[in-house]
Formats: sequence, structure tokens, C-alpha cells
Amino acid sequence: RYSLGQEAAAQAIEQAVEQLWTPERSPTLAEIAAHLMASAPVAFNAIRNTVPKMKRYGRLVICGQRKVPRRNRPAAEYALPHQVHAANEADFVGLSQAMQLWG
Repeated sequence: RYSLGQEAAAQAIEQAVEQLWTPERSPTLAEIAAHLMASAPVAFNAIRNTVPKMKRYGRLVICGQRKVPRRNRPAAEYALPHQVHAANEADFVGLSQAMQLWG
């Protein structure tokens, strides 16, 4: 469960992901934190601790990974579940149209 402060941080994180997400590119933890710290008084540690909990409870999903500067491992890209569902449906529609044209 979230405490009151964590719930406010979780709502702010959801709004940030909603604003930063595009079908081609999803925000990383660092991008979410930079966006929130520029617009609201949210501490980086609160964001870093809340995002994994949101992932565990299904409020955020990891939808990809990408190489980022100053990091050896790829960074996880986060999205809201409905964003991933919409992107998958769009891919499926494109695939089904290609199959109809092909066959």
C-alpha cells in the first residue's frame, strides 16, 4: 500500500508518464524524475522508491528498454497499462491490414 505522500507522488508520476509517453518512445525513470522535479516539488528518492511499487501493483508497466548516456545497462521505459494496450492494438491493426493486402 501507499502512504498519503506516496499516493500523491504516484498520481504525479502517472500524470508525468501520460504527458511524456509517445508510441515511439516511453519515458525512463530519469526522464520522469526530471519532468517532475522541474514542475513540482517532488524529491528524486520519492520517485525512485515509488515507481517500482507502482510497477508491482500494475499502475505502471515496463514497455521497453533503451540505451541512455552515462549508463552501461539499458534503461527501462515506463508506460501506463492503457497506453501499452493501445499501442499493441495499433500494431495489430497494421499487421492485419498487411496480411489482407498480402493474401
